[in-house]
Amino acid sequence: MRLSEAGEVMELISIYDNRQVTKEVSTAWYDLIYPYTLDEAKYAVKKHYNESNEWLMPAHIIQIIKAERKNRLSKIGPINPSRADMADAGTELATARELTAAIASGQLTLEQYGDYLRSDTPWATYRRGILALRGAA
Repeated sequence: MRLSEAGEVMELISIYDNRQVTKEVSTAWYDLIYPYTLDEAKYAVKKHYNESNEWLMPAHIIQIIKAERKNRLSKIGPINPSRADMADAGTELATARELTAAIASGQLTLEQYGDYLRSDTPWATYRRGILALRGAA
């Protein structure tokens, strides 16, 4: 997540609870939520306000995101690279980490993961294709 995206998250929060958002507030929140995607953070904000009347804190967002990630990963089981990414142990391990992160964050759906495995396309190439499709949408 970029700092400007953290500002978007803070704007959404301020719509729900009328808090005053300054650049300093956005920066402080960014320091805690930057590892997560904008979509994950927005989802967490909406989920929180849909289910709770507590004042939203960064810990709430992180807790919701971690639960969602754990849920996504629990649906898939072991994550393995396709044959195209098994040239050497280093590539295989790096690809498995990237796939895990993409699935956990929701950037790679279970269906897309299955398609990637069947395609025998290297992950870097497959990922560029997904990003290109998102840019076209």
